[in-house]
Amino acid sequence: MSDNIQPPSTPPQVAQQSVAEGKSPQTTHVISPRFLKAMEFQTPISEFYAKAAYMKRSKEPGSLDFTLGDAHEMPPPGFVEALQYWSVPQHEGWFAYKGNLPESRATVSAALKSQRGISVEPEDVFLTNGTVVGLAICLQILAGVGDEVIINTPPWLGYRRMIDEAGAVPVAVPVDPITFDLNLEAIAAAITERTRAIIVNSPHNPTGKIFTATTLEKLANLLTEASQRYGKPIYLISDEAFSRIVFDHQICPSPTQFYPFSFLVYGYSKTLMTPGQRIGYIALPPTMPNREPIRRLISMVQGTTFGWCFPSALMQYALTDLEKLTLDIEHLQHKRDWMVKELREMDYKLPTPEGTFFLLVQSPWLDDCAFAELLASHDIFVLPGTPQEIPGYFRISLTASEEMISRALPKFRAAIAYATANSPA
Repeated sequence: MSDNIQPPSTPPQVAQQSVAEGKSPQTTHVISPRFLKAMEFQTPISEFYAKAAYMKRSKEPGSLDFTLGDAHEMPPPGFVEALQYWSVPQHEGWFAYKGNLPESRATVSAALKSQRGISVEPEDVFLTNGTVVGLAICLQILAGVGDEVIINTPPWLGYRRMIDEAGAVPVAVPVDPITFDLNLEAIAAAITERTRAIIVNSPHNPTGKIFTATTLEKLANLLTEASQRYGKPIYLISDEAFSRIVFDHQICPSPTQFYPFSFLVYGYSKTLMTPGQRIGYIALPPTMPNREPIRRLISMVQGTTFGWCFPSALMQYALTDLEKLTLDIEHLQHKRDWMVKELREMDYKLPTPEGTFFLLVQSPWLDDCAFAELLASHDIFVLPGTPQEIPGYFRISLTASEEMISRALPKFRAAIAYATANSPA
């Protein structure tokens, strides 16, 4: 899902003259007003990409692109072999339409139990084309026009647009500026009778913070109290895209373990570093009451609202083998420790992330976009903090190769040396 689409300069106009009248065919288009309104909705990141012309250079040969989580190294061993094996058809219906295959559901259920200690019945697993589709399905089911959805800022870059497309309003609650933990008092104050859901992302992109069981239990308590106060459940959508990318052998608890009205959304693209091969899921906790209507709703939306939202038959067949694979966490942690050490020695200020594959670094200049442009002049491309709603920082992706990091470190040093001696105009 791209967040870079810009609205047209003027809305397409209705053609007034017909070809039957002997006039020339029209070249304008008539587009749905609802869709045009959605295109006009601007997020901080879409505004940034519209203005930051230098970002177009990030894919040029020789550029050091640390902006997004694109893979700059090969996928885990076994990935290609799994796809090759399951791509051989075993009967005539091998590549026919496939919904939520029972084998795939059972695989996810077993993996959640063995890897994270989370009990989910296979019937409560719904396969999707990755995390983005899973989030969109949850929002379409839960939120409508005039409703509110709380997001913790800095948010993942797509939340605002997805909430707007559901017809709802995103309500931003900043995390604690020192610890990056959830600001529970601010979340409680942000809840109104129009609040339908809150999205929680742990480990948190871009801060790398893992929210503890104690924090999540307190969040569950306040959501329960607010639900009782307003006489309807406030749902929790748990974006767990990075839940298996944690460092130092830490535990990453799921919010769904503490709150019954929850949706666990996961995608394999981060763990497998294969974002073009889409597979993920929505899972319902066994504590969710009256699950059958929710099951029917998700199944309906999977096959109608967004088209065919199930993963390909091949990815579902291969899931049992793909579940055995994982990103090399030791290698990723080595890159984390290496860059944190080197950048701190250059006088950059940054915390050590507990999870994800990002570093969040304080900008030497107050204007983080200007500093990102300075780095671009050294052929280093990062994502500044302002369009991520955390001004004064910039984000580095650790999916870069070691060769990229080696080439980039002297350039980071040159940039901070210049920044220290010079202030932007």
